[in-house]
Amino acid sequence: MSTGDGNSENEYPSASEENFRELASDEDVLIICLDLVALYLDLAFDDPASGEVERWTLSCLPATDRGRRLFTLNIGPMEVLHVENPFIEDRDIDVWSVSVYVSRAALESRTGKTFDELTSQFPNLRFHRSQLASAEGDAVVIRINLLDDASNEQFVALIDDAELVRRLADRLVAKGKGSYGRYHNRWFAEAVLDHLREAWDEAPE
Repeated sequence: MSTGDGNSENEYPSASEENFRELASDEDVLIICLDLVALYLDLAFDDPASGEVERWTLSCLPATDRGRRLFTLNIGPMEVLHVENPFIEDRDIDVWSVSVYVSRAALESRTGKTFDELTSQFPNLRFHRSQLASAEGDAVVIRINLLDDASNEQFVALIDDAELVRRLADRLVAKGKGSYGRYHNRWFAEAVLDHLREAWDEAPE
């Protein structure tokens, strides 16, 4: 398994085994993270393992947003999935906030709704136009609260269409390898790929 772009694997904390062990110290939190990353990669690629580092990278407890994230998944030059730490001390309530990037064109085509109409169909999800240049205007951020059952149900129904993720992933891969290899956590990535293989093995024929 690749370790990245030639930098020392411990040069950045988000790429370190220590950060992964910290995340993995809470098994419930780890399983949620593994489920989310494995789902996105399974939708984005036919063979996620073959694209590790070259097509996608995964940081663990990055310093992004003042350390508010549990992880960030990137495809090529752009982040596509991240989860905000629900256990921040200066917040009154716990919120499992997940941000998922999908293709805007695919989203509108598959749902038959314009961007402005999406909220009425999925009232428990939040939709935002992504300003990230790599997507060239074809990206929407869907924000989910994992503690809200209705939000979860609507997200599962929506993301069941792989084209929403695949079309954006194909666009980003075509832009070439991103600059995030130095932050890639190979221990976390290995756990995700193992988790994905287990899910495939358990899937009905």
